[in-house]
Amino acid sequence: MAFINDSDRKRIADAIAAAERKTSGEFVAVLAHESDHYLFFTALWAAIAALIVPGAMLAAGSDLDLLVIYAIQLAGFIVVGTLLLWPPLKIRFVPKVIRHAHAKRAAREQFHLRGIHRTGEHSGVLLYVSVAERYVEIIADEGIHANVGETRWREIVDLFVTEVRTGRIAEGFVAAVGAIGDAMAMHYPRAADDANELPNGLIEI
Repeated sequence: MAFINDSDRKRIADAIAAAERKTSGEFVAVLAHESDHYLFFTALWAAIAALIVPGAMLAAGSDLDLLVIYAIQLAGFIVVGTLLLWPPLKIRFVPKVIRHAHAKRAAREQFHLRGIHRTGEHSGVLLYVSVAERYVEIIADEGIHANVGETRWREIVDLFVTEVRTGRIAEGFVAAVGAIGDAMAMHYPRAADDANELPNGLIEI
């Protein structure tokens, strides 16, 4: 994934390990290339383009045979559909509200898929970042969320976004991970007999 390089991955992994050493809470960081393939929107815009072709040709007074118009229409569908399979272009044709809804759903799927909701003290926290949708969310299990609160999680997300907007992507991850670790440690300091319930490290999907 071009979003980060191997050096960035090591720095982020080290930050996660450092955060985990402070707290008995469990922390998982997920970096997703995209939260959905959005093939419906690819097909939708290709179909719209194909439907416009005959009308445009007839309005221009074209006297082409209907079979030729159909062939041009089919070619238009294929060309537009193929172009919109390219992720950077495709995502521009998906409304922001849809992108964020899909990313939000994907974050909750990862929260349950990674077993973050099954920690012994309900102290699991997920940092979910989806590149294509430019979406960042922190989801915390009920125990730790009741102690830390939504306001603090929002501040950490804003910290991450501020760094990323200046091109400091790895720094954004490191800062966010460190802040999450500090927030968790305030309420769930690491105990001598603490057992690691979830795998550490950055998960890329």
